[in-house]
Amino acid sequence: MMSNDDTKRGSSILNSLKKLIFEDDQPQQASQEQRSPSPALKPERPHVPPTDPSPSAATGKTPPPIPITANDGTTDLKEMKLKVYAILEKLNEQGVDFFEVWNAAAAMGKVEENTLKAAYTSLKFVDSSLSKDKLIATGTNYANKLKETIAKESEQKQAEKKKTEQDRTIEIANLNSEIKTITENIAKLQDDLQKKQLALGQINEKYEPKIKDIEQKINIGNAAVDEVVAEINTALHMINQSIT
Repeated sequence: MMSNDDTKRGSSILNSLKKLIFEDDQPQQASQEQRSPSPALKPERPHVPPTDPSPSAATGKTPPPIPITANDGTTDLKEMKLKVYAILEKLNEQGVDFFEVWNAAAAMGKVEENTLKAAYTSLKFVDSSLSKDKLIATGTNYANKLKETIAKESEQKQAEKKKTEQDRTIEIANLNSEIKTITENIAKLQDDLQKKQLALGQINEKYEPKIKDIEQKINIGNAAVDEVVAEINTALHMINQSIT
């Protein structure tokens, strides 16, 4: 039977940020006082799930992240952002850094200057090594790793697209060659000729959906990473403004 500690350890640390994805479209009715902790109250120390040693901690190498643009049918931007957050969880380093402060601020209702500052102040009780410089450095590092991931995947998808286009070109050339041969023997091969002409007429219909789907996944993957990187940059800007 799984213990409570095991359950907590297996839960997602980015639940608050993921939840905000689906709250973006909802009217923001809460007031500033409702969204943010009262200045008169000392913020409670947020729960930070224990981090087990990871390959990155042991070897200094980043483990292979979950692919952003994997061929799983995902085309919705919000669903793609969830995949980006899942990659962030894979990239999360040991200890308390930008990752935990960002998520803790989201847990307070919204990532903004006062919640970032409150999260920072509270989490400094958990890890005394936490500092503004550490937040800036680790946040920038996470953003850069995300951009590296989508750049590699975009390169792979472009190669896949090129290969598909080459397959189409080869098949068109082959069909035209066969059509020419069949035409020379039209009396005997009339039936075969008609079948090949039909295949040629449908060739674009066969390949265009796959090509467009690949392009859409590339665009959605880039858009998702751009949004998350923008969120990180916004948080970094607010940290620069509010944390001394």
